[in-house]
Formats: sequence, structure tokens, C-alpha cells
Amino acid sequence: MASLGVERSPIKPAAPVTDLVAGFNNAGFDLWHTQPVTDNAVFSPASIGHALLMARAAADDTTGAAIDAAFTLPVGTTAHQAWNAIDQQLRHTGSDDVTITIADRIWPRIGLRADQAWIDLLAAEHGADVEALDLAGDPEGSRNVINDWVGEQTQQLIPELLSPGSIHPNTLLVLTDAVYFEARWQTPFGKYDAQDDTFTTLDGTELPVELMRELELADRRGVGDGFAAAEIPYAGKEYSMLVIVPDHGRYEEIRDRLDQTFLDEIDTTFTTGPYELLLPRWDDAYQLDLLTWLTNI
Repeated sequence: MASLGVERSPIKPAAPVTDLVAGFNNAGFDLWHTQPVTDNAVFSPASIGHALLMARAAADDTTGAAIDAAFTLPVGTTAHQAWNAIDQQLRHTGSDDVTITIADRIWPRIGLRADQAWIDLLAAEHGADVEALDLAGDPEGSRNVINDWVGEQTQQLIPELLSPGSIHPNTLLVLTDAVYFEARWQTPFGKYDAQDDTFTTLDGTELPVELMRELELADRRGVGDGFAAAEIPYAGKEYSMLVIVPDHGRYEEIRDRLDQTFLDEIDTTFTTGPYELLLPRWDDAYQLDLLTWLTNI
């Protein structure tokens, strides 16, 4: 069943990369708006879209139609060609200061004969490989194998992708998509001392935080109707983090406006020049029920 001898496809210049990216982004905005307003939501539209794009190639008509509607996928195999172009570009960032790992694997139940054309497509356009597991006889052991692999691929930042009980004896196949991004800032924090302060949550709770502080940033930042925003570049400036801070009392309004049109509006406010940035450290974990979202589209 493994795709022995199947090489990665070359990048096709006409692949609809822009269309696929727009579909992933718009789906991410839609999914964001379905999450509880009081939750800290952390997810990757690209990772979710990619996993479902791989599943789409083996889906039945009903499931396939839901995935197509959610991500407005380009027609047929051109969507896979577009991902292949994106993936191979990400793997060659051109900077020793940026590490991006996208690792995909298909985990079928031992004895299951998945469609060979699907396996070959995922190998050629997605770089996915196959490892059969005893999902029926040892679901918990299989879960641990998958989690160990994901942890290895993500430098242990995702040590438990699958929670206890997520694999059942009747599970036929698991498809995983692991994304790891590590980069240093173009202007590293540390020259100026961190600042102790408080962070006020939506319910008014005040939490003590330590704010990283930088006084010499001169990159893109702006102020608009109800928000302030800054684009913080990583080393090499190929990638950046966009930070949007709603004005007091306008969080839900700004949250509800988040889509590509709003990002374009933010972009028009940007100028360059020195400014002070205070940014808290944070870590978070979040799980999503994608089935409910897809069913309601």
C-alpha cells in the first residue's frame, strides 16, 4: 500500500496557489467566528485546510461537497498541485533563522487496503507517507505512537495531538498534519528590561503579566477605527506576526469584523517609524470540533 517509487511532483507554475490560499484564509475567518467569544482560540487554517484537502481526495460525495464549500477549493487535482507549490516553497525558506516543518502521515488499520491512487496522490503532491497500526487491537498504543511521532516532528511543542479515547477499536484510518514554525524576531527582545503589568480579561479579571519591551521597532504599524495594529517581522522578513489590539470596549466588534477585507483596511493604516511595543508571552492549547462546523456550512 505504501507509495514505493513515487517521487514528489515538480511545481507547476500554473497551479492556482492564490485561490487555494484565499480559500484557506476565508475558511479560517469563518471558523473563528463560530468560536465562543470568551475563548482563546488558537488554530491554523492552513493546517486544517491541508488535512481536509488530503481527505477530500478520498471523500464520498456528501463529505466532499462540504469540504469544497468550506474552503472553496480549486477544481480537481489543481488544488493538490497548488498545495504542492506552497509546501515546497515553505520548505525552502532561505534563512537559517526560520524553521518550518510540515509533516503528514496516513495511519491505516493493519490489513486495511486504502485506495492506491489516493496514497500515491498524497505522496506525490503532499509528501505524505504511510504507517499501518493496530488501531483495532491496540487503540491506546496506536494513539501513543502517533503522538510520539507528532511530538518529534514539532520539537515536542505538540506532545499530545490525540487525546485519550480519541482512537476506538472501530477506527479505520487516522490522517495527521503536523506544522512546526520556529523563528527569531528580526529585532530580538531583550535590549530593554521586561515590564511587569496587568492584563484585563473580558470579564474584568486582572492578571499579572510580564511584558516584553522594545523601543526601537521601525516596522509597519498603524491606528484605525477601533484598533491599533503592528506587523512584527521575523528574521529575514519573509514572515511576520500581525498583532491587532482593539480599543477598550470594542473587542467583540473588532473580533466580528475579522476577515480579509478588514485586514486590507488595517494595511491601509500602516506607516513606518519608531514606536514602543509591549507584548506579553503566552502559550495555549485548543481543540476544535470541525465536524459540527462542516455540517453547518
